[in-house]
Amino acid sequence: MAGLGATRLPGLLLCLAVLLCPAGSADPPDSCMSFNAVVSTSTAAIKADSDVYESNRAYTMSIPVDNSTSSVVLRALDSNGSAVGLWYGVDQSCKSSVLYLVRDPRAGVLKATWQSPPTNVTGAEIQAFAVNSNKVATFSSLKLKKHAMTTTPSPSMISTTKPTTARVPSTTQTLITTRIPNATPTPDTTRSLANSIFLSPITDAVQILLVFLASKLLF
Repeated sequence: MAGLGATRLPGLLLCLAVLLCPAGSADPPDSCMSFNAVVSTSTAAIKADSDVYESNRAYTMSIPVDNSTSSVVLRALDSNGSAVGLWYGVDQSCKSSVLYLVRDPRAGVLKATWQSPPTNVTGAEIQAFAVNSNKVATFSSLKLKKHAMTTTPSPSMISTTKPTTARVPSTTQTLITTRIPNATPTPDTTRSLANSIFLSPITDAVQILLVFLASKLLF
């Protein structure tokens, strides 16, 4: 009998370990997110002072509330669904969310400050749950995204060359003067010119004499 009890003891311990391990390793629930119902809205949605995501920046969130709103639950999630950033002035911190009590519903809005993480996160989704006294939460969300980088051309890349106008050279009419070389008198030409000069007085004298004789004959 003693041997039988010793044989069963390890089995009993194993069963006890199996029963205790799941209970000890189970994740505790997020107590801030315990709602009876969740409804979405597009009119009373959360807003931020900027929708451009920047690392290590403080954002002011504005969540619409009314007289029936008792608290607001907020959380910021990255692209992997993990809670990121830091909330300021919270009334209760939970596993992945925070809770703010609405102390002045007549203001119509609850403001909360969220600090983005300094790590290289590409963006974040801010989720808001406006909870009333019946534990019914009105859900709205806002996505903060990084803007695409735009390249602005530097002054050195901007061409400062002024447009040039092609100048067509004007056509100038050039008068070409053909110079005829001076004629050089030939020997025959010189001789003829000398004879003309020499015979000219004789011819005149003969003509005068003929005129004189004719006048004598006539009278």
